[in-house]
Order: sequence, then structure tokens, then C-alpha cells
Amino acid sequence: MARDVLLRSIRIVMGGARLTNRGATFLVAGGVALGVGFGAGMPILLYVGSFALALPTVAAFFVRRHAAAMTVTRRFSFPVVEAASTTAVTLRVDNQLRRATAAMRWRDGLPWHPWVTESGWLPRLSVKTGAGNDRSAAQLSYTLTPTTRGVFDVGPLVVEASDPLQLAWGAWSVGAATLLIVTPQVVQFAPTALLAQSGDGEARVVQRRAAGDDDDAMTREYRRGDAMRRVHWKASARHGSLMVRQEEQHSYPQARIIVDTRLVGYPDASRAAVIRTPSGSAVASAHSPRFEWVVSMLASAAVQLRREGFLVSIVETGQSQLTDAAVLHRRSAAEQELLTRLAAIAPIDSPAAWWTDSAARAATSVPTIALVANPDAETVDFLAAQTTGAGLAVAFVVESSSSFGDRERGGTEKRAPVADQLRTAGWKVISVRSYDDVADAWNLLVSESKVLREHD
Repeated sequence: MARDVLLRSIRIVMGGARLTNRGATFLVAGGVALGVGFGAGMPILLYVGSFALALPTVAAFFVRRHAAAMTVTRRFSFPVVEAASTTAVTLRVDNQLRRATAAMRWRDGLPWHPWVTESGWLPRLSVKTGAGNDRSAAQLSYTLTPTTRGVFDVGPLVVEASDPLQLAWGAWSVGAATLLIVTPQVVQFAPTALLAQSGDGEARVVQRRAAGDDDDAMTREYRRGDAMRRVHWKASARHGSLMVRQEEQHSYPQARIIVDTRLVGYPDASRAAVIRTPSGSAVASAHSPRFEWVVSMLASAAVQLRREGFLVSIVETGQSQLTDAAVLHRRSAAEQELLTRLAAIAPIDSPAAWWTDSAARAATSVPTIALVANPDAETVDFLAAQTTGAGLAVAFVVESSSSFGDRERGGTEKRAPVADQLRTAGWKVISVRSYDDVADAWNLLVSESKVLREHD
């Protein structure tokens, strides 16, 4: 009991300082010298012991004095960065004390291994006397290359100090963490042959114009406020009233991607852990290599189809996590919105709100891509209904990498392989593993689309 009180008292006195092995050796040697000197009546040992005890104590106070009050501002060259890409991190450290600080070592906290950056030297910071005193602040920098998608906290900054004799050491966290959004890596895919077979693309514009005169299709009656430069004089003469040119209303080809986001569909998912969303809120997430493959394919496929001119709709079997980003418009900003949402998407328990709406579950005639692993029977039934009338229905099934295959939760009997069920329902199935390259898998879809185009 007395020993615990003594240790607690030492920790209170030292504050954030800790003795090094050398400092602890001095402390033990000093205690031994005092004991022997007192027992043997040798004053010289008492002096030596007192000196040996005083050195680490003074060193601890010296280090503790270095605990400076600083403010840290952290900026990223790209606050939203793609996985496997590099972003530069710049930190500005300001001294807020009324005394100068000594030179110290610094490391910045990382959310992945090795959990901190390599150490560097933080120069001596003088007292802040005015806005023009640059010596009271220092600028630090390093680069980050995140390998996985997610929303991460980078920081806080950790500063370290020690005494000249290396008897004591201290480390303090300075400032707060900064949010970094890492989006899935977008792989460059080969173009598909889906555009020519779509029934809602440029061909429909041609058909509209063929139904009447070109002038009639491109003009409308003049309305108050229309600019005179838009007046179509030829059409106005024919109709006997002012007619103006109107912007052509193109209808673009559509494609749909169905992605299984329900936790039950990923038997390899680990136990739920807490992650951050782009808005900063904490949610429960379960890591699954098979789901990561699905997200990687979803990001790359959606971007590829958008760049080919498609209006891409993403259907989630779980509660919507993409919200307004689930429809990928032709504007380029829509890509960034989608990828930012995908940074935090995870398999969840909650089914989609439209799950019980038969109208929302009805099949459509647009090309459809499904991304699944081991969906439950209800999801398979939903997918089976989507092939009716679809020009192209391709399902990527991420098979288990284990030799034991997928085992149902709760110990129930294994059902027929998902790939076989989808093939029976009319899907073109492409089976992959979580370690397969998404570009190679996409090439198989390109082959399917070319075959379908040739048959048409």
C-alpha cells in the first residue's frame, strides 16, 4: 500500500515526464548508496546517493517544463484523396506560452500502421510578440499515401523532449486530429458496347426529329422575356407569329448497378467496428474483403459508365448510404460526390426502405449490373425478377476464398450456390475472388456486351 502511494506521488510530481533506463539506474543506485551509507555510517555514500537521486529528479522537472502550450493547424494538399494516391500534409505550430520553447522532436499520429510518422525536429519557438514575429511559429510537412478507403483522423501532433543527460523523457499530444477522406481507387476500364443497344439514347432524339419538320422540333412560340437573338425567322414566317429556338432536350442512355450492402450477404465480415462518416459522425462498420472488392468495382464501373454517357442509377439492397449520390449524372462533380460517399460505405443490417414497395422492385429494361457475394434468399429473388426485359444483366459474384465455402449464419444448411441460382434466373454470371483484379473482371463484361450487340 505504501509502495502504491509512493509511485502515485512520483507520477504526480513528474507530470508528463518519464525516466529513461539510465535515469532509473541512477535512481536505484542512489537509493542503494543512501541505504548502505546510512547503515555503515559512511557519509561519502550519503553524498553520492543524494547526488544520484537528485540528477533524475532535476531531469524530470527539466523535461516537464518543456510541456509547451501550442496550437496546431493541419492542412492537406488534397483533403479528399484516392486510395494509393499521395497527399502532402502541412502543419503550422504556434507557441502560445510566455516563454520560448526548446527544440523538440515531433511525430504526427496516423490511423494505420505504424500509427505515427517518422520523427523530425521542431525548432525552438520564441515568445509570440506580434503578428509579424515568424519565429514564434514553425511549419512542418510530410506526405501520406493511404492504401485503403475510409474516413480517418490524422493527428494529433506528438512532441517529445528529453534532458541533456538522457535521464528523463516526455511526450505530449498537441492540437486536435484532422479529418481525411480516402475514396476508393478508380481503375481505368475498357469501354463497353452498351451505348448502341440502349433504347434511350441518341437514337430517340433522331426519332423525335423524324416525326416532324426540323424547325418545328427546334422551336417554340415566343414568350415574354425571350432574347431576340433566339428568334427563328424562318419558322416565324411560316407560322405567322414569332418563334424562338429552344434548347434540345436530349434523353441519355441509362444503366443500373445493384449492389448488395446488407451484412447478411457477407459471411466473411468481421465484427463491427466504429468508423467515421464524411460528415464526422460515428457509425458501426464490419470489414469484409469481399465487400471491399464490390466497392472497388462499384466505384470504377459507375465512373466508366458515366464517362460513356450513361445516367447511372445505383440501387442498394440495404438502407441507403449514398442518398442523393446514388444517381450519377453527366456532370463531372457527380463523380466526386459518389466517391466521397463510397469512402464510408459499409455492410449494414438495415434493409432498404423500398424493400416492401413492389413498384420500386419492378424490373426495368436498362442494362443492369449486380455486385454481390453471398446474398440471402430474399435478395436472390429480387435479383431474379430484374432480368425481365433487361437487354444486359451481368452479375459479379465474389466467391469465398476459403476451401470450406460459405456457411450460413446460425448453422443452417447451405443452399444452392448463388451463381447457379442467378444463371437459372437469366443473369450472365461472372465469378471472382476478393483478390482478383477488377479490370480483368470488367473485361469479361465488355465481352458480354459485345456479344449482345452483335446479336442485336
